[in-house]
Amino acid sequence: MYLEKLEIQGFKSFANKNTLIFPGMLGRDQRGITSIVGPNGSGKSNIADAVRWALGEQSMKTLRGKKSEDIIFSGSDKKGGSSMAEVSLYLNNEDHQVKIDYSQVVLTRRLYRDGESEYLINQARVRLSDVQIMLAKSNFGQKTYSVIGQGMVEGFLNTTLSERKEFFDEATGVKQFQIKRDDSLNKLIHSYENLNQVSMLLSEIEPRLKSLTRQVSKLKKRDEIETELKNLQVKYYSRLWHEINGKFKEFNKKFLEMEKIKQEKEKKSAQLNRELSQLEKQNLNNNEFNAWQKELNELQGQKEIFTKQLAKLEAELEIKLEASGKFDLSWLSNKNSEIKIELKNTIEEALGLEKNIEQEKKILVDLEKEKNQINSKINELNNEMLKSNADSSDQGSSRINQELKDLNNFLIESKNTDDLANIKLIMARVSQKIKHLLELSTVAIERENLKQAQKNLMALMHEKEVIMVRINESNFRVSARTERVKIIKERNIRLEKESKDIENKLKPGLKTVNLEDNKTNQANIKNSLTELDLKIDNLKEKLNSFNAKENEQRTKLFSLQKNLQDLQIKINELNNQLNELKVNSARYETRLEDLEVEIRNNYGNLKDIMDKTTEGELNVEMALEKINSLKRQIDQIGGIDPEIEKEYVQTKERFDYLDSQTNDLNSAISSLEEIIKELDAIIKVRFDKEFKNISAKFEEYFKILFNGGQAKIVKVTAEDLLDNKEDNGKNEEKKKVVEPTAENQTIEDKCANNLKRIKHLQKYNATGLAGIEILATPPGKKIKSIAMLSGGERALTAIGLICAIISCNPSPFVVLDEVDASLDEANSERLAKILDDLSHKTQFIVVTHNRASMRRANIIYGVTMEESGVSKLLSIKLDEAKAVVKN
Repeated sequence: MYLEKLEIQGFKSFANKNTLIFPGMLGRDQRGITSIVGPNGSGKSNIADAVRWALGEQSMKTLRGKKSEDIIFSGSDKKGGSSMAEVSLYLNNEDHQVKIDYSQVVLTRRLYRDGESEYLINQARVRLSDVQIMLAKSNFGQKTYSVIGQGMVEGFLNTTLSERKEFFDEATGVKQFQIKRDDSLNKLIHSYENLNQVSMLLSEIEPRLKSLTRQVSKLKKRDEIETELKNLQVKYYSRLWHEINGKFKEFNKKFLEMEKIKQEKEKKSAQLNRELSQLEKQNLNNNEFNAWQKELNELQGQKEIFTKQLAKLEAELEIKLEASGKFDLSWLSNKNSEIKIELKNTIEEALGLEKNIEQEKKILVDLEKEKNQINSKINELNNEMLKSNADSSDQGSSRINQELKDLNNFLIESKNTDDLANIKLIMARVSQKIKHLLELSTVAIERENLKQAQKNLMALMHEKEVIMVRINESNFRVSARTERVKIIKERNIRLEKESKDIENKLKPGLKTVNLEDNKTNQANIKNSLTELDLKIDNLKEKLNSFNAKENEQRTKLFSLQKNLQDLQIKINELNNQLNELKVNSARYETRLEDLEVEIRNNYGNLKDIMDKTTEGELNVEMALEKINSLKRQIDQIGGIDPEIEKEYVQTKERFDYLDSQTNDLNSAISSLEEIIKELDAIIKVRFDKEFKNISAKFEEYFKILFNGGQAKIVKVTAEDLLDNKEDNGKNEEKKKVVEPTAENQTIEDKCANNLKRIKHLQKYNATGLAGIEILATPPGKKIKSIAMLSGGERALTAIGLICAIISCNPSPFVVLDEVDASLDEANSERLAKILDDLSHKTQFIVVTHNRASMRRANIIYGVTMEESGVSKLLSIKLDEAKAVVKN
């Protein structure tokens, strides 16, 4: 790489655009020398300043100015000032020393009067750091040997040890790595500063975040408990609401059903009352009955007369028989009369009993109907009890259902029992079973239903007991009368036989006595009695029929009255049951209303409860206990501001962001530390190698310039400086800077210690050097310190060192601005020879007044100053001029 062209416009005295073209490769490894000459004040040194400025020089002192606008042409009496200064360096990059895909690199720098500036590489804007990195990789140096100005040769020897160290960073070619290292160190400092700030923020946020985390945990726990409470309340209140509402509807349904039954019974009662009124209003024909009775009395009077007459005739017959000495016939006749009277009476008694038996059987049929009706009612009541518990699914209801089934089976088996003793045992057994059911029942409504069922069932059983007593009494009467009829009929058969036997005995004896008149009279009387008996029987039949009809009406009246009474009792019972149902319905309605108020207060939405159907088993008492427990837990947690969660999210996001930044910063710090470590290793190896070469060349060129003598460069470490310090306190302080941080230090303390360590690294760089010491002993002298050298010796020593550096690490081009001004003719010749020897390694642009340097130049540019204060260029190619002279 070498400089092909330099364009200057508006820079200091170069107001107009000026172009300097430099020779390329002049033969094998020959890069040539360009000399720039001119009188003092013509502006030739401004060319060196332009190159230095284009390479990124920031020091206005080095550029011989006070402020940035001083480098812009300010104008003269005849020419106005420029608005900007621009310098462009055209670098040949065919060897690709700069790692870009261009064979030519144009480096441009502009500055405007408003202070705005810009850097361009191939007309593309770049940063200063990009320029510095590119130049460092190409072995350019802004402050050192690439551009060596007036006074810099001797000034180099007067610099401090640390300033010489910076010079050698460029001289050894480690500047590009040093720039990267410094950039990494600056980034590392910023990373530690940011880490310290982030750590401080985290230390402030973390306590609040912990507090918010605890509160949010409580809030989440509260939400979980409230969710569990809501779900449990839904199940609990749904079960209670549906149960109470179901019972309320059930009572209302039963009330309506019973009200309907009551209305039917009241209609039936009204019908019975109407029938009873009609029956009571019926007037029987008592006149006809009285006439029949009167006639019967008269006939019975006649019969009594005929009976007396017949008895008189029979008495006369007995007297006659006794008078004729036939006492046995008299007794038999009398006996026969008694038998016939008795036979007549027993026949009448048997007929009466048979009629009574028929009536009693009719009564038995009615009683059996009533008993069957009672059995049907018992079955209906038991079925209702079973049905009311059929939908229950808990264990207690299941046991109640089983007990009710057993009770139902028991009642079915015992419904046909007629024995009163068994009925009483059955009643006792039923009462015991219902009592057991009451003990099993845990639900209030079930207990009330069972109590009512027990009351109704016992009433029916008692009614059945009364019916059974009446049936038994009626059966007993039927049996007794039937037996009596049987006995009477058997006696009548004996009496009839006995009467026939007596009559057979009387016939032979009566033939011997004249009893014709008597017999005729008896026959007539008996005929009359027979007629009377027929009439009497007919009247009695009428009277009995009348009495039967009257008894039937009376029985019907009594039956209607009894049925009406029973119906009224049932209506009263229904009224009582309706009242109980109404009370129970009102009770459950009140409970339902209270429950709905409680649901609205504790849960809120009644519709959710009404729509929810609880499935499976639920222990209501345990659920209520759990609800109260959850409420206590919520009360213990207390009220928490809902905004806490929002604040927690924001704080957590902030904390996580800062924590991630901490991790990123720690990762970046680790990466930077590793990069710095790698760069330190590269810098140290390359610096040591190049430093050794430069030291050897320095001694070589020193001997050439001085025709002998000795010279060397020596590294000065930080420890060497510390050893020379007299202040032990400062020494200890210096040592403490590099001490490692303790593990028990805070993050802030660690960051502070790391910053001290990094600043220490910045100060002493990767080589660990504090500076460079130059030792020079001209021939014939014993001095070593460069401070003891004369001005010329100092200049030659500095030039020898610069030439050694160029020889070991040549820059693409070197600008020398009157570095030979203080040299005599002989030393100038030696310098010119050295430059000519080094021109195969680098391109020289020499601003000089020295003829030796001019003679060795390939191109000479002359700089003059016009009257307008503007520098102007003239050029001559000496190679071409020499060829013209030879021809």
